[in-house]
Amino acid sequence: MNVRFDDSLPILVDLIVEHLGESSLEAGVVLRDATGRLAFFTAASLADQNADALAQCMREKLGPYARPDRILAGGDEIGADKVLNDPHVLRISVGGRVVRLVDRRMVGADWLRAPAPPASPPPRFVFASLKGGVGRSTALAVTAADLASGGLRVLAIDLDIEAPGLGPMLLDDRTLPEFGVLDALVEDGLAELDDTFLADLIGPSALGGQGRIDVIPVLGRRSLNNPGEILAKIARAYVEDVGPNGRIATLLDQIRRLVDAFSDPTRYDAILIDARAGLHETTASALLGLGAEVFLFGLDESQTWQGLEALFAHLARFIDPEEQTPEWPARLTLVQGKAPADSSLRQAFAERCHDLYAKTLFPALADDATATQVPLDSFRDIAWDDGAPDSAVLPDEDRSPNPPLAVLDDANYRNFAPLARRDLLTHRVYAATFGDLLAAVRTAIPGPEDYDQ
Repeated sequence: MNVRFDDSLPILVDLIVEHLGESSLEAGVVLRDATGRLAFFTAASLADQNADALAQCMREKLGPYARPDRILAGGDEIGADKVLNDPHVLRISVGGRVVRLVDRRMVGADWLRAPAPPASPPPRFVFASLKGGVGRSTALAVTAADLASGGLRVLAIDLDIEAPGLGPMLLDDRTLPEFGVLDALVEDGLAELDDTFLADLIGPSALGGQGRIDVIPVLGRRSLNNPGEILAKIARAYVEDVGPNGRIATLLDQIRRLVDAFSDPTRYDAILIDARAGLHETTASALLGLGAEVFLFGLDESQTWQGLEALFAHLARFIDPEEQTPEWPARLTLVQGKAPADSSLRQAFAERCHDLYAKTLFPALADDATATQVPLDSFRDIAWDDGAPDSAVLPDEDRSPNPPLAVLDDANYRNFAPLARRDLLTHRVYAATFGDLLAAVRTAIPGPEDYDQ
């Protein structure tokens, strides 16, 4: 039988338990290299004869998924301590056993970083989806306009580098800034981004109303004037930066640094971020690295649920079943895009959300048949005491997911061009379609008294 990727870890785990015992598996670490090949590092020393026999057995059973060099190592061997004490080790379940895994990757390494704690004010809201065409960017634009109509100052950032939409949606030729996110990622690898450059990333939207909407698009004026260089920039935007001290800044680090540069509560009341669709590296940056409230948009279809299960099953690896539930799952909210107006027809989506949460992030829900009926006012406020030692976990009574929200299917907002159709950005027009989402966003924006604590 040919050994495939999904077979390899269970085979290795069974071999370790058979030859070394459960305790060795629990204390040791599985190393999976960038090609997917496996090795095992024990915390204890190994007897040479037993080690040679087990190593040979691992090579035979794992086939192409056996590391060709050091497939088995004891804790007293050179370099073993670095693997055994790797800060990015994951605790995953394999065949009902808890396994410690160090997963080396050429790409996708940012997905191995645990979700960041809540960011300091102003609050950040990430609008994400697993595919395009679900109304994510339109919802962000309406949210920005709604907040600005109430006098709030909003910054909208487009991180959908390969399919940018916010710039054309919210800016015109007169307000387009000189540079965009794409330029920032390219230039950041070569020199520090000074205040002048950062100022040239922002364009003011004409949709500001009583407040203000500033926009950082993907493509600024320089890129649009030199379209032949856009693909060349994209090829370099995802490259890790290496500082003069040899420290590596991944894409997540660079994007977080960029967002942090504008996170001043005296300047903005909220930051809205449009993430790239899918499970790309830039999606990890937005979902995991910014300490934001995350709205995950999707249609009620098989593709949505397959993608969400892959995402949530991965995120569940950052939850230790023996410890309290961390606070970050409560910052994830599923949003049914293009939902039917009849609430009874949306119940199936809510039930699928409940089942997904019970299977992944909130296993306690498996015995809670009423969880799909949680009212909207249970949407969680962000814990603004970012540095407080107890902010990383939720109290027992709050260990439940946010209820799903709905953005209704509305023909008026298809091919949405807000600069041309400003009548669609009046509250009486959009309230019924986007009301659930807007209420959730407003709930999570603190008042002035919250900043003074």
